[in-house]
Amino acid sequence: MKNLKIDKNKGLLLIFLLMIAAALFLMISSFFKDSQEEEMLVKQNISASGAEYAYAASKSPTLREDDKIFGSKEASVKIFVYEDNVSIFSAQLADTLDRIYIEEAKKVAIIIRPFISQNSVDSLEAALAIDCAADQGKWVGMRALIFSKVKNEELDFGKLDDYAKQIGLNENKFFACLTNQEKLAKIEELSREAEQYEVMGAPTIFIDNEMILGARPYEDYVDSNGEQVAGLKTIISKKLK
Repeated sequence: MKNLKIDKNKGLLLIFLLMIAAALFLMISSFFKDSQEEEMLVKQNISASGAEYAYAASKSPTLREDDKIFGSKEASVKIFVYEDNVSIFSAQLADTLDRIYIEEAKKVAIIIRPFISQNSVDSLEAALAIDCAADQGKWVGMRALIFSKVKNEELDFGKLDDYAKQIGLNENKFFACLTNQEKLAKIEELSREAEQYEVMGAPTIFIDNEMILGARPYEDYVDSNGEQVAGLKTIISKKLK
């Protein structure tokens, strides 16, 4: 009986120790998870607010066969842009990139990729509309039209038929594409792929191994700390040299 009691006590002690170990494990896991989520939230807030921030990328995107691109794939400087097509900050950045492209058309390539904001049906629908327009060679027109509506606070997906007419799309083919599951899967895959490059929000830019969050302006500027920050024109000019 005595041995049985001792064994029972040992068993209870072992269970108690295991419970403590499990609790510690959960506490440590929760700490690291909270830290990661906090870091992600900070990056999202930086991007969503339009603030500008840059750092060395641990991994940079490479060209895909089906990328939407302004310029030549052989350009010496490639600018990868993850954009949310219903975001005012992505729309503002698009204007800056247009200016860069006009000035350096033969030297730079601007690669456009979608970033779907979490739980945003509008974000997904806009990216899908642009990709379906691409099937008819009109993605540039659809993207520009959607961004113009975003800037004027006039975007209305109930008027997609009007948008299709404005840029000269075959409406039947366009609307059939919008319900194509393979097309939808492709958009979602591109957006998920962004996570491999630590893209947490839009817009996010990659130039070589440099990652820039937010709608970086064309010109140099002074930030809230009084520090000089290079604009896109300066950054790209240095890359071209």
